[in-house]
Amino acid sequence: MFPAMLITAGFFLIWDEFFTRIGVWSFSEKYTLGFNIGSLPIEEWLFFLIVPYCCFFVYFVSIYFIKRDVLAQYQRVISIAFIIILLLAAVFYYNHWYTAFTCSASAILLIYLTFIKRAIYLGRFFIGYGISLLPFLIVNGVLTSKPVVMYNDAENSGFRIFIDGIANIPVDDLAYCLLLLLMNVSLYETFASRNKRDFELR
Repeated sequence: MFPAMLITAGFFLIWDEFFTRIGVWSFSEKYTLGFNIGSLPIEEWLFFLIVPYCCFFVYFVSIYFIKRDVLAQYQRVISIAFIIILLLAAVFYYNHWYTAFTCSASAILLIYLTFIKRAIYLGRFFIGYGISLLPFLIVNGVLTSKPVVMYNDAENSGFRIFIDGIANIPVDDLAYCLLLLLMNVSLYETFASRNKRDFELR
């Protein structure tokens, strides 16, 4: 799990640094400690360890309590639906950095896992992702209501999940969450299956 988290964190931190530098989003000095590594506050670095760790917990717990992979026979259809929506969003908002990059990257990863790798765990992932959205949106709601993270609407779709005084979340964050969790889970499942094969060969 930890190698998966560290590899994913590295990818997202490079992306995050670039997007911060070009003004896709920024961070409030009022609500952060003021200790930055590069352009990112230390809290942002920790975000990519703490949030995936919590979501892994949700993923494992959902597998433990939902014994049968109830979405196994539907995972391909669900993946295709996500891919179509993500690609349409990426094309329609091609000139918006956040939307175009997030949706394109999410769609590409799903295409690879669905049609090339033929991953068998996507049904379980979608359940974990669905459950994780509730705490993710609560945390994100707090971050955007203060705001701790400030988004440049010229670089996203402009649609928000808005609850007065509680949340002001760009809809694009749903795709961001999908990519963040899917990258973590797919790497974990890859490493876990390799370890299992190595153990069996011994």
